[in-house]
Amino acid sequence: FFFSTAQALLAPTVFPYRLCLLMPRASKSPARSRSPASDKPLAMRRTPRKAAPPARLGDGDNWGSSPASKWAPPPEPTPTKPAERGKALFDAEDSTAKNKKKAKAGGVLQWYRSRREAKPWVYGLLEGAAFAAAGELVATCIIKQQSADPMRLLFFAGWGAVVAFCVAPWLKLLSSLTLSRPYRLLDSMGKAVLNQLTMTPLLTLVFVAAWEVMLKKTPVPELATRGVGPISEPFTDRYKRTAVFWLTADFVNLLLVPNNYRFLVALAMGAIWAVLSSHMTT
Repeated sequence: FFFSTAQALLAPTVFPYRLCLLMPRASKSPARSRSPASDKPLAMRRTPRKAAPPARLGDGDNWGSSPASKWAPPPEPTPTKPAERGKALFDAEDSTAKNKKKAKAGGVLQWYRSRREAKPWVYGLLEGAAFAAAGELVATCIIKQQSADPMRLLFFAGWGAVVAFCVAPWLKLLSSLTLSRPYRLLDSMGKAVLNQLTMTPLLTLVFVAAWEVMLKKTPVPELATRGVGPISEPFTDRYKRTAVFWLTADFVNLLLVPNNYRFLVALAMGAIWAVLSSHMTT
């Protein structure tokens, strides 16, 4: 009885104290000590999530769209006939051989270009001699149907070297001149006419004199004693033909060909002129 009476009297006081022990205490953390107004929500995802099932390989991607029961292996290649296979193999070998020849030719040209850039004067003289000698051979052996004369061949080769030695700096000087800036046609024509009035008669005179001494065996003292009489007539006749040919050739060369290739074009024109010159000269 005594215990029951004491419990009844103390129950209203002890029960709230027990509840206070069970409840959590307020946090003393600085993050929790902020005012409620400063507690802003963190950044949230704004784009809605798509509630779609995961994609499966072969569904809607144009890959394996048909059922597996309808799958079939790729068609086998059509067998070719032996003749067709042989032709294809021959074409492949022929193409490979052509590519090798082109690569070899390109290597030779590259090597020659590098050597020519290193020694332009030496290779210029050799090219002039080769072009002139080739013109003499074509005129004598093909047009005249005669055997080649070693002395004539040597003379034309030397003459080609002399022409190359004289023409290379002169052509470079002509290319640097400007006679008519706004009109390129008149500028090229003026340079061609200037060449026929200066360099062409000088080279023609040297050619006729060298021809008389080297091939006609005319002694130099006798030629000097007789004066220009023996060479005046062949000089006049040859100069007319030379001026007509080289006026056209120089005009085309100066008008259409870039500066780097004008000397080679002049040598090629010289080979054509060597054919005509050898055919006309007796």
